[in-house]
Amino acid sequence: MPSGKVHDWVTIGTALSAVPLTAMYLPPETRPLAWLAIASYTFSGIWLSSDLDVPSSAYRRWGPLRVIWYPYQKLVPHRSWISHGLGIGPLLRVAYLIGMLALLGLALHWGLAQIGLALQVDPQSWLLHTAEWARTYQRELWALVIGLVAGGAAHSLLDWAHTRLKRWL
Repeated sequence: MPSGKVHDWVTIGTALSAVPLTAMYLPPETRPLAWLAIASYTFSGIWLSSDLDVPSSAYRRWGPLRVIWYPYQKLVPHRSWISHGLGIGPLLRVAYLIGMLALLGLALHWGLAQIGLALQVDPQSWLLHTAEWARTYQRELWALVIGLVAGGAAHSLLDWAHTRLKRWL
C-alpha cells in the first residue's frame, strides 16, 4: 500500500492539474461548480481519507478532533468495502462526520443549557433549513458529492493498483 504521503501528493497533484484544465476547457458558467468539485475532492483525499480506519497520517491530521474518528476505527475493518469502497466509503465518512458533529453540537447545547446559557436553536428548524438549502443548491450539492466520491475513489484505486503491481512484479 502506498504511504500517506504518496496518497496526499497524488490527491494534491491531480487536484492542481485539474484547475487549469477546467479553466481552459469548461464554459465560464460551469467553472465554479468544477472548482467546488475539485475542492471537495481535495478535502476528501486529505481529510476524509480511506485510512481513517487506522491510526494514519490522515487520522493524526485531525489533531484534538481525531477523537471523533475513534469509534469509526473500532467499527470499520481496514481496507473493507466500507472504508475503501469506491462510492460508499467517502459518503459513509461524510455521513459519519456530520453525525458526530451533530452529536457534539447537541452535547454542547445541552451543556450550555445546564449552566443557564441556552441557545435559541431549534433542531427541527435547522433540519428544515438544511433540506431547503439542498433543494435550492442541487447543482452545488452534486458537485460536492462528485468531488467527495472521486477523492475517496482515487485513494482506493491507488491502493488497488499498488497491490496489483506488487503481485505482478
